[in-house]
Amino acid sequence: MDSCWRKRVVTLDEEEKILRDKELGEEFSNANNDDEGGNICQKRDHNICSQVILEILLRCFPGIQAIYILLRSKNGVGPQERKKEIFSRPLFNELKKINPSALEKVHVVAGDIALPNMGISEEDLLKVTENVTIVFHCAACISFFRPLRFIFLQNVAGVNNAIELCKKLKYCEVFVDTSTAYVNCNHDLILEERIYGIPYPAERFMEYFEKGEDEALERIHSEIQPEFPNHYVFCKCISENLIREKCSDISTVIARPALIAATWKGPLPGYAEEYSSLVQLILAMGKGFLKVLLAKPDVNLEIIPADIVANAHIVAAYGVANGRYSSPFVVNLVPYGLPILFSNMVPMLIKLIHKYPVPNAFRYTNHVWIVDSKLEKIFLSIFEHYIPAAGMDLMLILQGKKPKIFSLYRFLDKIMEVSAPFITRRVEFASENFRDLRNAVSPEKAEELYTELEGLKLKELLDNLNTGAPQYDWTKDKKTKDQRSKLIYR
Repeated sequence: MDSCWRKRVVTLDEEEKILRDKELGEEFSNANNDDEGGNICQKRDHNICSQVILEILLRCFPGIQAIYILLRSKNGVGPQERKKEIFSRPLFNELKKINPSALEKVHVVAGDIALPNMGISEEDLLKVTENVTIVFHCAACISFFRPLRFIFLQNVAGVNNAIELCKKLKYCEVFVDTSTAYVNCNHDLILEERIYGIPYPAERFMEYFEKGEDEALERIHSEIQPEFPNHYVFCKCISENLIREKCSDISTVIARPALIAATWKGPLPGYAEEYSSLVQLILAMGKGFLKVLLAKPDVNLEIIPADIVANAHIVAAYGVANGRYSSPFVVNLVPYGLPILFSNMVPMLIKLIHKYPVPNAFRYTNHVWIVDSKLEKIFLSIFEHYIPAAGMDLMLILQGKKPKIFSLYRFLDKIMEVSAPFITRRVEFASENFRDLRNAVSPEKAEELYTELEGLKLKELLDNLNTGAPQYDWTKDKKTKDQRSKLIYR
């Protein structure tokens, strides 16, 4: 595997959109995009995926000669400064110690995955088309609240732009797209590792979108049955079908991760991004904010370590590139053989919070109700959420501050409502392709690019968060740990 990928140049786009290029020679290109940072409901799970992919490529493939990362300016910060911010993250500390020169291989290309040609200048586009051969596209706007047109732009038009870029490459070895394990959750059967068809060509959806015919787009969207739970899942389904229609001449991988959690092994076990699903759940519980959760206690929480997801992207790309797997190769990255029920998960999280308190907590957490009845959830929320919120907001008003707790709970209720299809019903996944990835590389390389879940324990994964996850950054709290503990335990 090393000899096959040694000379590729990897290009990575990381603006919350990440693009990776190739290694010269048998070039390796990777295009990757993450969420739109302005949406408060976004979970940046794909962001950590792209970061971990980048770290693995730099650490495990020393033969890579260059990596181009596609970055846009954001909040007044230019692409070059954003590159510095990426490498300032703890995930790259070990790499900077053992091989600091590896970071010099990473070059910034200014652009935006939602634009034609990804917004890349003619000069940079020439470099990309000459050098890139493998594209990893991990971009997504993960929002359940945004209008259809906005999500379509990011999640379908973005994929279309990545495909068009692949077609411009001098030689495209493989295109890897990051979808979601829940892309076909509108079906009740076991979700297989294949692309599920739709009654209309995906390119018709693109045509209506490009012409601004939103009513026509909404109409054919509504005609698809079973109905999709939200625009995000719907757009992921369209993008997968778009790949099937337009990539007949491009070797393709569709990687479908479940909820991406912290890293399991690697240089920094427990590394996670602040906006990942697991971290947000811990913060909500640890701060005493979440006391009532709308979910079925016996439903499995489909979380998968970020390093497993990143390794699977790389190994699947290699497997398709060398002909082991046919295209399109679809792989469900789900925690097979690892039941993580809400009824087991929540008590473990409470113990974790007691062992490792989180900064800025304002209430003690000794219980969280898990209910699957909306009526019961409303009743409990009145006493556990809204009455305390009214009291806390009154205190803020008396202090001359703006009340906010009550409105936060209203927003939490909206999140629970749109998340209900995923956490109040059982979803089963096929995972044969995922399990076979261990056989796609040599036993020696499989130790480094591990994709097996054998030996993974939830308690270990959670305990490691204390060292790698941002929710334990006490510099963000004006109070010390002792002062905070006295406040919430009083």
